[in-house]
Amino acid sequence: MIKGIILKDDTRYDYTEDYLITCGHTFQKGNFPADNLGFIIFPFKQSVDESIYDDGFFSSLKEGTPIFSGIRSQYLTKKCEEYKLLYHVMMDDSCVAVRNAVPTSEGVILYLIANRINTVAGSKVLVIGYGICGRDLCKRLKALDANVYALVRSREKECNTYADGVKPIYISDFDKLSFDIIVNTVPEQILTNEMLDKANGAILIDIASAPFGFDMNYAKKLNEKSALLPGIPGKYAVKTAGEILGEYINHILSRRKQ
Repeated sequence: MIKGIILKDDTRYDYTEDYLITCGHTFQKGNFPADNLGFIIFPFKQSVDESIYDDGFFSSLKEGTPIFSGIRSQYLTKKCEEYKLLYHVMMDDSCVAVRNAVPTSEGVILYLIANRINTVAGSKVLVIGYGICGRDLCKRLKALDANVYALVRSREKECNTYADGVKPIYISDFDKLSFDIIVNTVPEQILTNEMLDKANGAILIDIASAPFGFDMNYAKKLNEKSALLPGIPGKYAVKTAGEILGEYINHILSRRKQ
């Protein structure tokens, strides 16, 4: 049994807490005394209340205390290095990312079904990026009989799409094709406003983090149903998503007890 605190900023954390309690861990109400804490789960987002979680707080933690957050915080990275704490970024773990891709894909598909007048089946869909999220989304869109393309930037990704039965394209081919749906999974600008003008009114979805794949305000002018959908697992299938995080945290804590 290890005692910790969880700083909730995301609905899925309710289920993370429930899961960890079933594993025998306990949660302290309040932050102090910090030297009794065996682990801390910080908010899923990057920001941390530095007025509370200051040098005094971190210096009172035992060396090697596990610190968790959903995505990387530069502040936590710095403090964990300073005070020799073990920092674990949950979304950096490949197993978490692979499992988290499932509720992400389902959330995208739910939005598309609810906000389009045509079926996903038969629609021409471009997924920008063929990483963990992009690949899972392509697989599930294909299962719904969509015509799925993936925008890739390397021969390796091109080969992966061919192996999965997805049609690869490069950015140089973008204006040669038209799509009903475009979903971005890459956290950097891929499509300029001039390129969006050539998208022929496609619904544009962005599930990446900042700086995002294109200008969403401009995308909405072209199609009002276009949407930025961050943190989908925190909105859909939150129990599954929370338990995925709980399993990862318990795995790390269990290794410390061995």
